[in-house]
Amino acid sequence: MIEIRFHGRGGQGAKIASRILGRSGFLSGLYAQDFALFGAERRGAPLASFTRLGREPIGERGYVETPGLAVVMDDSLLKEAPEQVFHGVFAHTPLFVNADPDQLAAHTKHLPPANYIFIDLSAIARQLIGSAFISAAAAAVAARSIPAIELQALSEAVKIEIAEFGLPVDIIEKNQAAARKAYAQAPIVPVSPAPTAAEILETAWQAVPYLGSAQFAGPTIRHRGSAALRETGNWRTERPEIELGKCKRCFLCYLYCPEAAMGLDAENFPHVDYDHCKGCMICFEECPTDAISRRLEA
Repeated sequence: MIEIRFHGRGGQGAKIASRILGRSGFLSGLYAQDFALFGAERRGAPLASFTRLGREPIGERGYVETPGLAVVMDDSLLKEAPEQVFHGVFAHTPLFVNADPDQLAAHTKHLPPANYIFIDLSAIARQLIGSAFISAAAAAVAARSIPAIELQALSEAVKIEIAEFGLPVDIIEKNQAAARKAYAQAPIVPVSPAPTAAEILETAWQAVPYLGSAQFAGPTIRHRGSAALRETGNWRTERPEIELGKCKRCFLCYLYCPEAAMGLDAENFPHVDYDHCKGCMICFEECPTDAISRRLEA
């Protein structure tokens, strides 16, 4: 049995990536299992999804504690959520990271050992899909290292899963093209073998317990009024930018912002609190004068 774990942010498509990979395996004659861990997460929040594939029926249930391969769909999670990303990951575990390969040394300098493979999935998605939706590409880099899954099965899985959202044919075809390109760029790496008992004990370096474990229900914050201390601006993949010359001070962006990240100055012009804005872009959608534009987060 092969176990794969996807790490992403709410809205990036980690759940869809695990479904595409599971469907690819199913179409290739494998038994498949895929599911996601959401908890109380929202758009931009770290989350994980899982896929198990095997030649025999899969009796195991629950979270993938020691993945044979992992895909990190947002490289900021390497530092923001290391207790989740590196749980059960060892020096020989292939860890595909969505990032510019030229930044490999800078990213991994102070990180735990793993077999890092950097591929810029976002660049592939922007080029071929026109957005940062990288589900198909993320599933493709994992599928490349599973011998039973061929490109045709992957492409068909992308078509089936994306079609379930009612998207037009051209968007489905663009996702298939992104999957093919990511599949072609990804190296074939040996899926990590099951760890030994000694290796499992070595993961005790983690300061924060893995929240997916049945042993821990999650963190508890006992002070009141602490929400502002949790800066969530690094959850963004896109940011709203306001052109005040077009603003009519209708307050819709201020009223609709679900995170209270839109403030008003002394003249009632809106300003974005980028420390807490998660990039949901509701303000962009609601602005009647097009004073708010969307920009990719640098």
